[in-house]
Amino acid sequence: MKANSIFNAIRHGILICNADGCIVFFNRVYGEFIGRELRDVRNRPITELRPGFHVPEVLRFRRPIENILRNENGQEYFASIYPLVESEMFNGTISLVTTIGQIEEHVSRDTRTLYERTREFEKQEILRAVALYGNTLEGKKMAAKSLGISLASLYNKLKD
Repeated sequence: MKANSIFNAIRHGILICNADGCIVFFNRVYGEFIGRELRDVRNRPITELRPGFHVPEVLRFRRPIENILRNENGQEYFASIYPLVESEMFNGTISLVTTIGQIEEHVSRDTRTLYERTREFEKQEILRAVALYGNTLEGKKMAAKSLGISLASLYNKLKD
């Protein structure tokens, strides 16, 4: 399976820049978002197309910047930018972009009540903690402690 087909299957915008902050790749969703074709902007600095985009900061400090709320040209979106490291070599960034419209569409399709969504979130967090600390009694005790709940609550919430 090719990376291009994987990136284009994702419903969020994906942008990859090299270590100089120049565009290497973006998926179809990102292209639609900025109204450009990759062939027209490949190898151009991202800051030419998206002034104020935080790629240079991630390149300079080599740390991710997550959940940036931006508003450009009437488009409101969240962006997260991560450094790309291969074989201990820093060689660029990958950005994930989600428009507010995409979030609203997702929320409007979710017909569960707030109570049901909260319970599902709670259960997922408990499962993550148990996966981190282990499925043993000691692991579950540590998971409960890290979540600020009793061991009995952890067991009750897992069986729901």
